Amino acid sequence: MTLPRFIVLKTLCDPTYLGYKHDNGNFNGYAEFTEPTVVSANAKFEVEFAKDGLVHIRSCTNNKYLERIHNLSITERPNEEYWITITADKPEEDRSKESCTLFKPIVEDFVNQNYRFVHVQSGYYLCLWSLDTSELGRGVLANHNHVAANRDDIFKVIDWETLVILPRYVAFKGNNNRFLRLTEVGGQPSLEFSSEDVGGHSVTMKVFYRKDGDIRIKPVCSDRFWRCSQNRIWVDSDETIVNDKDTHFRAFKVDSKTIALLNVGNDKFCKRYITRVTTDILAATDLSITKEAYLRVLEPVLSRTIYNLRYDTENARVYNEKVLVVAQNSATNRTTQANTLDVKLSYSETNTSTWLARFTLDLETKATFQVGVPFIGETGVEISSKYETGIEWGKTKTMTTDMEVTHQVRVPPMTKVTVYLKMTNGTCDVPFVFTQKDSLYNGFFVTTDVLGNTFTGTNYYNIQYDSKEEPLTSEPLTSEPLTSEPPTSGNQNINVYCEII
Repeated sequence: MTLPRFIVLKTLCDPTYLGYKHDNGNFNGYAEFTEPTVVSANAKFEVEFAKDGLVHIRSCTNNKYLERIHNLSITERPNEEYWITITADKPEEDRSKESCTLFKPIVEDFVNQNYRFVHVQSGYYLCLWSLDTSELGRGVLANHNHVAANRDDIFKVIDWETLVILPRYVAFKGNNNRFLRLTEVGGQPSLEFSSEDVGGHSVTMKVFYRKDGDIRIKPVCSDRFWRCSQNRIWVDSDETIVNDKDTHFRAFKVDSKTIALLNVGNDKFCKRYITRVTTDILAATDLSITKEAYLRVLEPVLSRTIYNLRYDTENARVYNEKVLVVAQNSATNRTTQANTLDVKLSYSETNTSTWLARFTLDLETKATFQVGVPFIGETGVEISSKYETGIEWGKTKTMTTDMEVTHQVRVPPMTKVTVYLKMTNGTCDVPFVFTQKDSLYNGFFVTTDVLGNTFTGTNYYNIQYDSKEEPLTSEPLTSEPLTSEPPTSGNQNINVYCEII
């Protein structure tokens, strides 16, 4: 059984999710089950597959890997001295090292996706370990080579890519090209696909996430929540009734702009429903996602400003590094004296940049902002002083520049020297957060700090020159003895072009 690429880990005993301490205290970086919701940014992990069914597990927030460390000082008890932290900078596959980051997932319950995890180097099981007298109240222990009697070593694996993360404010459009709005049907507050204007007073809905990823929804113009009763969706639930499953909905992604909503109470999908007495109301009647169940999601936002974007370069990740020969050229000395020659080297340098927000859907709300661009430099990830504009979430911006450099090389007599220009090409992931200010159609302004976003970029860096000498066999010349050949790669015209895909 193969794990999903992106996962969330949940305990069986209560609805908390794996994250890590990030308070710069004594246990900074220690794994702990304290994330409150399945869609918390810190709850997302990437599984990197190794050989023999083994895996490395990396946090998508701080880009660090799970590892097992020794710390007896937490409780000073020998059976509580090895803990899991999310602090390893790189994966380690050497099983003889305590720093090995390999884990073996063991299926406990295939239907419910419950697993145990074993730290490969030690052979010890990961286990939720509650401590009442420590700042690390819900840490992860790896101190025992047998399963736990209380089953605290079993974790539910949730596929992150099945989760739908919606904006706080949304509007839903049905397959009749009308927006869903709050209205009255038979004197009861109901929902109907009848508005032609996304800015209509009763169109904007507010989304509230529950711990398990299900949502509750209410119109902004009302203090009541959606509720399913006899398959009809009414707007009559009091805010204090939070555990009523008839008020819980689960979003399923149809495409990049469309979802379907399942009512948890009756386990049926909501759809645009027509009866003899009502037209285009919302009702939960379908066992599968039909065309009438399609809900196109829009953000009812007049304008949006993004500012205060902060890159977390300390937790940036550099990977896929490759040393490439990007250009080569030769210089020939047919005299009896050593000489220094200029060698021209031409090459094309292509960089890419992608800003990915944590929301699941590719919605159409435009925002104006400008930011510096992270890049891999000689000492790590840096931020350029030049600002980038025209950024679109999820779109890759490609910049290609044709370059030419001149390199001096000492050429011995009767020798041809070929110069190779080498550069490293790498990819970096940089977490970032930003502040978003929205102007809604009702005149309200909403300011939100958006967490869990990632910049991904590729660029060339670390210029190196290498050379190879070849002796010449012909007789020395007394005139025009020194030559430098035209560059053998790249473009002679210096130009820059940009493409967004």
